[in-house]
Amino acid sequence: QHAWVNIKENIAIVGITDELQEILASVDEIVLPKKGDELEMDIECVTLNYDGGTYELPSPLTGRITKINNELRYSPELIHSSCYNDGWLFEMEYDEPDELDMLYSAIEYEDEIENMPDL
Repeated sequence: QHAWVNIKENIAIVGITDELQEILASVDEIVLPKKGDELEMDIECVTLNYDGGTYELPSPLTGRITKINNELRYSPELIHSSCYNDGWLFEMEYDEPDELDMLYSAIEYEDEIENMPDL
């Protein structure tokens, strides 16, 4: 999926991985969900427009949006300069704690991307 998730109690902070931001190279527009939107795991929720195409990022979990990173609307380059800090996408309250077990750890993700085909 190329999304990272940081869990704080029942809130998940979501962003894209460094690997994805490198693949996309030049994101110039990010279309985020709206606060209150209901998301389903593996269903596209964020559109990343980049030089050469569009990437639809699926939601890593099921739940609802509690906060979005409005800075990305005006400064989509944050996705490149700070994908794990200032370039986070949204926060969500997740509904299905069992879905957390389906997420890769950072080490599992690194192992997996070594064998992934290019986008």
